[in-house]
Amino acid sequence: MNQRMNCNQELDVIIIGGGPAGSTAATTLARAGRRVRVLEKCKFPRFHIGESLLPYNRTIFQELGVWDKVSTAGFMVKRGAQFWMGDGSRHNRLDFSKGGFTEFPESIQVERSKFDHILLDHSREAGVEVREQCAVLRHETDADGVTVAYRDAEGVEQTARAAFLIDASGLGNLTANSASLRDYHSGHRKIAIFSHFSEVDMPDGDEKGDIVIVRRENSWFWLIPLDETKTSVGLVMDNADFKALGRKPEEVFEDAVRSTPAVRMRFDKAEALGAPQVAVDFSYRNKSLVSPRVVRVGDAAGFIDPVFSSGVMLAMTSGRDGARAVDEALSAGMAMNSAMRRYEKRMWKNVGLYWRFIEKFYQLHFAQLFFQPVNKYRMVCAINSVLAGRTDLSFAICWRLNVFFLLARLNRHVPVVKRIPIG
Repeated sequence: MNQRMNCNQELDVIIIGGGPAGSTAATTLARAGRRVRVLEKCKFPRFHIGESLLPYNRTIFQELGVWDKVSTAGFMVKRGAQFWMGDGSRHNRLDFSKGGFTEFPESIQVERSKFDHILLDHSREAGVEVREQCAVLRHETDADGVTVAYRDAEGVEQTARAAFLIDASGLGNLTANSASLRDYHSGHRKIAIFSHFSEVDMPDGDEKGDIVIVRRENSWFWLIPLDETKTSVGLVMDNADFKALGRKPEEVFEDAVRSTPAVRMRFDKAEALGAPQVAVDFSYRNKSLVSPRVVRVGDAAGFIDPVFSSGVMLAMTSGRDGARAVDEALSAGMAMNSAMRRYEKRMWKNVGLYWRFIEKFYQLHFAQLFFQPVNKYRMVCAINSVLAGRTDLSFAICWRLNVFFLLARLNRHVPVVKRIPIG
């Protein structure tokens, strides 16, 4: 049977995936008057990792009209980020309220099952047609549009047709994988082992709600408080190092906790709330984010090491910006336009901003400086603004960042700061 005979011709955009990037794109387009269908393979709510948001997420929440729902959902308030050395001897804290270039003083820690459900339900309320438990099988583009084949909740293969396709399929990376576009970051083939725990001893008082990042010699932990008793804890390390140990993920995780004083001291009463989960080889970028009638957003555009909690903010930013580019292309009646190219360039610029910090975080000369911050010329304020999620950087921020990275490079050869053990 000719599949196109059964295609729905009434859609402007089909979106693969209902996570933060997909729901942001869907709501943005629906509010612009576009006819949108989201195909989500899971049934929400569902477990997902990546629970720590950045203050500049608020701008997008407000643009989507979802801020009131998010801010009253009971999520943990996040006012800062703490970076600890593994032996517990030294740490520093970025307080978002004290960043001279940071407009928003706080963010939230979210349980993604609840958070993502809020965003997707908001898309429904905006007029988006959401179909859950629908697994996309393949897509085909032609001069007039895109045809998507998917298996619905009853296991029946269906097809849908639209003028554009937005791929927000996350690490599944559907359209890019089919075109062999995935390109892993050299030297950053990582594995993350993570779970939720109760009764982890987390910061309290004015520091309550802080994310805690613990740097080990060649790996690091995240500890993210989700509520009064539940904490997300994950270990990130080189995949090659993990394989060389020849042990099960839970054994590697438990040994890392025991051998890391800054984590061990918080685990006296901790109990796992579920079996550990694993994500492998997650740092990558796609060689192209746009093609005629296709735009990739969120983790389907690329994914970077989560050490600075930029994932959800970058995903939602790309969902919004990618949707705006598609809206312009629809208005112009074009399969590819300059707005799509601008979106691609802007997305790579935003990712590159964080990659600059991530790549250096693993290097000793950078860590030496990072763990001994001096706010001379307000350099720490400039760092604070980026790690709070600001991507539209003024000249005042840029030159300070450049000086900081220059000092870090110099520190490789000349002791700019006191030599301290890192790990």
